[in-house]
Amino acid sequence: MPSPGNVKANYANMGLVCLIAYILGIGISPYVFPVDIFVGYLPFLTYAEKASTDSLTSASAPKSATETVSVEPTKKITIDSSSKYVDSYKRIVGHGDDPFHGVDIVIHRNGEPDPCARQLFSKDDDGKSLSAASKAFLKAADQIHEGNKPLDHYDKYDLDAMLTHAFVSESSILENKGSNCGPTWTVKNHYLDSHASNLSSDMIKFCDMGIDRTPLQPDHDQMVRVPVAQSLPCHFHTREGVRITSLEQLANFARDAKVPNGECAPDDRISDGTCGSTHTAETGRRELHLYAVQAGRVFIFAPKYVGEIFELPHVRVPGDLPVWLEVLSLQPRVFDIFNFFNREESEKIVDKALKETSETHRMKRSSTGASGYNVNSQRTSENGFDTHGTEAQAVKHRCMNVLGFDTYTESFTDGLQVLRYNKTTAYIPHLDWIDDHHKKEEHNFDSAGVGSNRFATILLYMTDLKEGDGGETVFTHGWPPGQPESERVEFGDALAALRASGDVEGLLAHGSWEEKMVARCRSRLAVRPHSSRAVLFYSQNPDGSADNMSLHGGCPVINGEKWAANLWVWNAPRGGFPHAPVNEEVVERNRAAGKSQDNLQKKASFTNLGSNPDMRFAELFFQDTFWGKLGFGDQPLHVNTYEGHQWNVKVNGQTVKTFVIDKEMVQRYEV
Repeated sequence: MPSPGNVKANYANMGLVCLIAYILGIGISPYVFPVDIFVGYLPFLTYAEKASTDSLTSASAPKSATETVSVEPTKKITIDSSSKYVDSYKRIVGHGDDPFHGVDIVIHRNGEPDPCARQLFSKDDDGKSLSAASKAFLKAADQIHEGNKPLDHYDKYDLDAMLTHAFVSESSILENKGSNCGPTWTVKNHYLDSHASNLSSDMIKFCDMGIDRTPLQPDHDQMVRVPVAQSLPCHFHTREGVRITSLEQLANFARDAKVPNGECAPDDRISDGTCGSTHTAETGRRELHLYAVQAGRVFIFAPKYVGEIFELPHVRVPGDLPVWLEVLSLQPRVFDIFNFFNREESEKIVDKALKETSETHRMKRSSTGASGYNVNSQRTSENGFDTHGTEAQAVKHRCMNVLGFDTYTESFTDGLQVLRYNKTTAYIPHLDWIDDHHKKEEHNFDSAGVGSNRFATILLYMTDLKEGDGGETVFTHGWPPGQPESERVEFGDALAALRASGDVEGLLAHGSWEEKMVARCRSRLAVRPHSSRAVLFYSQNPDGSADNMSLHGGCPVINGEKWAANLWVWNAPRGGFPHAPVNEEVVERNRAAGKSQDNLQKKASFTNLGSNPDMRFAELFFQDTFWGKLGFGDQPLHVNTYEGHQWNVKVNGQTVKTFVIDKEMVQRYEV
């Protein structure tokens, strides 16, 4: 039995242990020690555990409505801590302040220069508590993933859902809950009609166009649904096309938000005509303009007037020159792109095209149509394709960047088509959008529905042609920039003037389609080629329907030779690639008749013989997409592919051998 002395000693030891535990507990509590700084640095924590940590540092705080954070050394503001994510939100937006204070968010529908909704004015936005925008974002975060995903683990899909929810929910920060941003098309039998009680805003049906009008993009399954109606979210871009992919990025754009035009002195305006971010309007408010793009759709620039400038500092080019767009036409949407590519790149693209020997890619008489090689008497140019040359790939990546894609996806682009127009050669006006109205093709070209089609074209000119030399690209529904309506020349008058000039006498037949083309080129919107000039135009409207105003043609060359290239960019994967949309009925009908695309599919195998030391660590790529190891001792790689597909063997990231699939059903390649 222990002695009384030992009992007292044990009690003393226990008391000391309890005291130490108490002191440690106080020290590491969220009210004394900032535990939340470790959130995001502990990879072994699960979402639920991190959410719990966030709640410890905010929701479980003492029953005080506010807590104090520093904005600048001499100023303190109070912040509403009703959300468990306040602390992580502050870390992400940074700088110790709320960047949305004094900033009104202004929403545009995709492709529309005029806004459809503005942020409601909030009396709470006084700089002493969280801004209305921040509160709305945090409230949305509490509902996305049932509030179990920390903000510092958000990806762009989570952010899309957060922003959409903040704009369309019952607690929307927008006037009329964003309902003025509803669909611009007729909505029939939308699946969301059964959720009518949850539809607080018509903007929900703008963002989610419905099952029959939402193309399924490769990342469709990664989208996060909006809690308010379990609908698909919009994604959001700046006026210049930059996609908003993180809260930190959005906060930086808010800090750079500008005072509305006309609310500062002319001497205070910057190069684009706006007041800039350092001036304050009479209202004390600045504006952050966001362009809402429907789920499954692609960003389209929203020009307001001819001559408008869009600066694109996010687009990098050789020499780090500034890149910008200048609006040439509103209908159709046509833009000059300045400093997009240089003479050295154009010379290398032409040189590679002339040296190409493969049947599917070499220079030959241009063809037309959705499938196959079909010569058209009204397209007399020559063309070839450069799918994976160094310069072609650089230009293709640049094109996607200009067009508002935050990632490059090969299946959204054709190869770079290189064109040569000799004297008198031309191309009759046409649409780049492929018409399959009767659905004869297996690929679904109905881009207004769930199909994919060409939505934008970037033209690259590689030679200089003077006025009168011809070779322009003419948009037959457009008019010359800045031309007064009273000075417009109708076709009949233009043709008569051409004949009176004698410029094409003896060169083009009287009454020929080529002669008529020259008349159109001299009276309508015509883009004259000069080396390193680039032009963008759209073939689709923002809702995916064909833009018939984009009808265009290649004017006959009267003097000299014209070299050009173009890149067609699609609104979703094109035919022959994974995730490409198909007409199921046509597929079944062709399969039953033995004519299915399955019969056009080729089987190819790639084998490393182990005899070339340079191929010891070879890898196989489909174009630029890694496919598998093809080094010494690796198993042969077997693929299903199509004629014209290009497979590259790379060593240390450099392409050392290229194979282009031909017509044979079974093909074997060795390295």
